[in-house]
Amino acid sequence: MEKIALGQAPHLRGVERSHESSLPSSGAQSRWARVGQHFSNWKYIYILIAVALYSRPILQTQFRGDSHDNVSSDSPDQKGTELWTEWEDITPSEKLRWQPCFGIYGPSLQCARLTVPMDYSRPLNESGDHPKVHLALAMLPGAGRSQDPSTYAESPLLINPGGPGGSGAFFALSRAASLLQVAVGNQHDILGFDPRGVGASTPKADCFAALNSDGVSGRNIAYMDRLVWITSGQGIGLTNSSNVALTQLSARSKAMARLCQRVDEAEDDSSIFRYISTPNHARDMLSIVDAWNEWRSSNQTTQPKQSEVSHLPIEQHRSDDSENSNTGLQGKLVYWGFSYGTLLGATFTSMFPDKVGRVVLDGVVHADRYVSPMWERSLVDADAIWDKFFVYCAETGALCKFYRDGDGTEDIKKRFNEILSLLEEEPATVLLPDTNFPALVTASDLKKSVFFGGLYSPLVGFPVIADLLDHITSGRLNEIAQGQPMVSLCGNLTLPVWPDDAMRGIACGDKRHKYNENVTELQGRFESAASYSWFADVWFGAEPNLGCNGWEIESKAPPMRWNDHPAHKPALIETNFPILVLSNTLDPVTPLDDALTMTRKFANASIIEQKALGHCTLSCISGCTIAHLRAYLNKGIVPPAPKFKSDSSNEGQWPTCQCPQRPWTSLSYATEESEYGSSLTRNHIQAYEELRAHFSDFTLSQQLDYHNPLKRYLIEQIASAARYM
Repeated sequence: MEKIALGQAPHLRGVERSHESSLPSSGAQSRWARVGQHFSNWKYIYILIAVALYSRPILQTQFRGDSHDNVSSDSPDQKGTELWTEWEDITPSEKLRWQPCFGIYGPSLQCARLTVPMDYSRPLNESGDHPKVHLALAMLPGAGRSQDPSTYAESPLLINPGGPGGSGAFFALSRAASLLQVAVGNQHDILGFDPRGVGASTPKADCFAALNSDGVSGRNIAYMDRLVWITSGQGIGLTNSSNVALTQLSARSKAMARLCQRVDEAEDDSSIFRYISTPNHARDMLSIVDAWNEWRSSNQTTQPKQSEVSHLPIEQHRSDDSENSNTGLQGKLVYWGFSYGTLLGATFTSMFPDKVGRVVLDGVVHADRYVSPMWERSLVDADAIWDKFFVYCAETGALCKFYRDGDGTEDIKKRFNEILSLLEEEPATVLLPDTNFPALVTASDLKKSVFFGGLYSPLVGFPVIADLLDHITSGRLNEIAQGQPMVSLCGNLTLPVWPDDAMRGIACGDKRHKYNENVTELQGRFESAASYSWFADVWFGAEPNLGCNGWEIESKAPPMRWNDHPAHKPALIETNFPILVLSNTLDPVTPLDDALTMTRKFANASIIEQKALGHCTLSCISGCTIAHLRAYLNKGIVPPAPKFKSDSSNEGQWPTCQCPQRPWTSLSYATEESEYGSSLTRNHIQAYEELRAHFSDFTLSQQLDYHNPLKRYLIEQIASAARYM
């Protein structure tokens, strides 16, 4: 599940030109030239997604509707704010010190690096020699903010997009923050952060760390070593691709464990791998809340430095007093976590229940199973979602490109199985147009990167799958295959965020019991997982599962409270304010039943079931869900608590929301607006659609392997389908 390396896309140069055409001065042109130098070297998939797909709406799209929630997307004059920012140029501090940053994404963004203890049992105020962590923070201020910190919200809305190992700072920078403000209200200050070891936070959890050598920087050496290692294993395929695949994958897992352990031993008690656990992430979140509270209450020596022309139009400074979430939350956590972010949110809530302001858990991880060696039961809904692809395609007819005249569900399924069987016997070959280089498209590539990835957001994923299958059937794969020659990676590259091993470090370090099993034992685990889903071979081989076989680095933090097998039923966790749980009826990796189980751990917690398919509620746009979320965050209105039939069963009653969307159909804005009145506008729904595009790309990027010849096509298709369906 590496998230790396995508070659330069031709349309990036088009993005450059669109910016240059509106530049007001030669000084601005020189700044764009420097950004262009970054573009020419970006090989990291997150960055391609951000620049090629996310920045475009900032420059070209303007929402029309409510002024209260409007976010301007006109191209602003960037004078006073550098268009590009190097995180290492931001001075870390134990206090929040904001500065303008990343003007490429918008004129009002602020960044900081907050210094916290690596080991909370060795506070920084006891000794300057105690190891430190510098957390990367990115913030979009709410409407009406001034030079005075007290004009900011009592507590910002923290976001975590999942992972483990997902970059919240990058998620916020790449337009998600402005879309969130449209969706939930522009009175919120949106704050994304990179958890310790992740993204731009330092030190990085990097098992390939290397020293400078012969004029080449260590991070470039580490990057190339990582790519060579990943590429060397791509021919193995999935867990059951051959009779030796599991053996080879297990050996590679243990090799990575040894590599990470060598880095850990070299760093000794200052190794980030020993302190990268989820409980330490939760402590860091509390540090962010406390630092925000101190900054907001301080004098103006640490105020954000405003860009000279970064102010929003005056009509956007109005806020709706009836939806003011800025009171009563001082020193409390306001949070929206997705996927793994729900495990982080639940862990924070269990550790610091008195610090809960508003906590939304969306696409909920079963905490007790998360800390177990394997997550076999996560896929219980995956096959039911996949079956819907064939049903919807047959019902839709010609709009589904894989449909043929007269097809029923079984006809489409039969043709799909025939294609997959042919690819298993002999992979398809393509010649990459941008290089003198051939590539293979295997059944494993499609199952992992396309079919499984499509389950996360079927509304946008299923049409892309149908289009790809149509290309395969008609022998047109060469039309959509693209690639990048390896020579383009030579020399000193410039990457805004370098790849890391945080996912492996966090997930493996969080497990209550380490495991180091032989192939026979692993085969038994795989067969157990396969009893739940056809996609078990994809899920089993992921870093948090098979990737932890042989991991021996011991976490210094105490284990989480989850899965401690108490002799009696654990007491409910009493929180300062009830948490809100969101879940789809069918979720491919975080089932509704898991969300219900987690809801029952917290006193007075509420759950909203969205009648939809996909991972997290962003996968389908429901006016009902949006209305509940806005009411909770902005007015403190908690939906009715669930009523369970018994202590031993998750059967019962709880609020539900319908989602009117289906693949190959358009959403009726008028229906949603009329049903929910003035509290929900087309503006809000469109913002959610763009958020879905961000989230779809974010999750897809975790499935794509390096040098997958279809990845540029997949990213572009997903982005196109996800926005304004």
